[in-house]
Amino acid sequence: MRSKSWVYFLLLGIITFSLFIFLRIYFENEDKSFRGLFQKIIETQAMEISRAYFQWDDMYNAVSKQDYESIEKLEKQMKKDYPFIVDVSFEKSYPPDEFYSIHSEGKLLVVEYKIMDSFGEKYLPNYKAKLLIDVSTILRDFQIENRRITTEIGNFVRDLAYGLKYERLLSVTEIPIVMSFILLLLIAITILYEMYVRRELDVEATLNKALNSVIQLSQDMLKGSIKPSYQLILEKAIEIIPGAQAGSVLVKEGDRYKFSACVGYNFEELKRVWFLPEELAQSMDPKVKIITHIQGFDSEKLKDERFQILDNYGRIKEIKAMLSVPIIVNNEIAAFLNIDNFEKVNAFNDFSVRIAELFATQIGVVFERLKLEEELLKQKNMLEFLSTRDALTQLPNRRALEIEAERMMNLTKREGKNICVVYVDLQKFKTVNDSFGHRVGDYLLKVVSERLQKVVRKSDFVARIGGDEFVFLLYDCKEYLQFVERTLNEVEKDIVWESHVFRVSANFGIAIYPQDGTDFGDLLIKADMAMYYAKNTGKSYHLASQLSIDNIE
Repeated sequence: MRSKSWVYFLLLGIITFSLFIFLRIYFENEDKSFRGLFQKIIETQAMEISRAYFQWDDMYNAVSKQDYESIEKLEKQMKKDYPFIVDVSFEKSYPPDEFYSIHSEGKLLVVEYKIMDSFGEKYLPNYKAKLLIDVSTILRDFQIENRRITTEIGNFVRDLAYGLKYERLLSVTEIPIVMSFILLLLIAITILYEMYVRRELDVEATLNKALNSVIQLSQDMLKGSIKPSYQLILEKAIEIIPGAQAGSVLVKEGDRYKFSACVGYNFEELKRVWFLPEELAQSMDPKVKIITHIQGFDSEKLKDERFQILDNYGRIKEIKAMLSVPIIVNNEIAAFLNIDNFEKVNAFNDFSVRIAELFATQIGVVFERLKLEEELLKQKNMLEFLSTRDALTQLPNRRALEIEAERMMNLTKREGKNICVVYVDLQKFKTVNDSFGHRVGDYLLKVVSERLQKVVRKSDFVARIGGDEFVFLLYDCKEYLQFVERTLNEVEKDIVWESHVFRVSANFGIAIYPQDGTDFGDLLIKADMAMYYAKNTGKSYHLASQLSIDNIE
């Protein structure tokens, strides 16, 4: 048997190497996902700012006329709308070729913008806007707390994007992952050591089974395939712990512990039984215990029908010894794994206790990992949600609009339906906003957004794409003119703010897929042009299909 000692050390090396590789891959994938998400966030914010402020007649006219008062007012509003903007300046220089360009200066991002009119037909060839952006503020807004922008050089410093570098910090949610790997390694070392020193006791087969079970559980955890099944855990424990013949699991629910799984007993009856902490034979000691004389203890503590159920269906008269194994999750006893023997009082020894301790530790890691993955999933879903929502009105933003438009257009190709793209611009909003301030203006936008949501069907979609402009996507809409009339009536209802009553209106531009185009970007431009035509001619709405006729007339 001594000649096989090298096998144990080889196994330890393989496990250690495998855990290290998995940990490295995990963090590399996390960093890759973060860089992709970061670029998506920055590009989205940059384009949103461009559309909101630098594709706008007000900014175009203010800069071209050197109207410093208007420029200062727009700068203040821009910093209010986007708190991560540190500084706004305008330079007499060639603008970027595209809408904007991005690079870094130290820890800040520099975004340079082309200044255009609202139609995108003209731009200022000798001026560009320059924004300094605090990336740390953006990371905090998106709840990304384990990345720090830095200019230093070190082992944990990585390239981010646009010339920025970041240092990856270990977050609170990642500590259990690292600890679980260390713990798994320690478990593997301990089990291998036991196999090595106890081989003369002829327990090699038992230890091999325990090691294989632990490794299998570890692999399942790392793959994310582990399900929170106490029955499976119990069956594995009975399989690998020497002396085990039956067992049960008590899980904490509120202030009580209830049966959640069993082997060798009538579970349908036992699940009616519960224990308060002071009624447990094993007490609340976090250590593994060997307990005998179970019947006597239960009869003293339980004076109601629960003892009768245990006596009839829990086989407490037959149990000679019970190995009680606490499962600790986040420093709290979440469950007890009870392993029973019906033959001998001394059925469990120190070796059984050691295997049970290793098993319990592993199970605790499994459940901590499950909780961690649940938290990470919630965080990911929150980031995805925030990246597709308008911060003020909580309506979908331009990114969400483009995603939904692509989905609808794919659906219409299969079903042969149409899509109405309705571009909406509010009338009189700017007057209210300038006269009463952005607080009132923001309130009006929220009220109007709620009203726009009321008029759409479940198959329709509405988004705010900037300022006082909104876009509807109406699936298979044949009565779009009635929709416009209904929406206009809803928008024009009085809006009460303290002692003031406001009334805004709207202009609508309508483009229809596929009659007016098959590319969503083109449809949006045509709907925008139709809206401006309606606005300039005093009409409430205009069709994109009639633009050429009207222009000729």
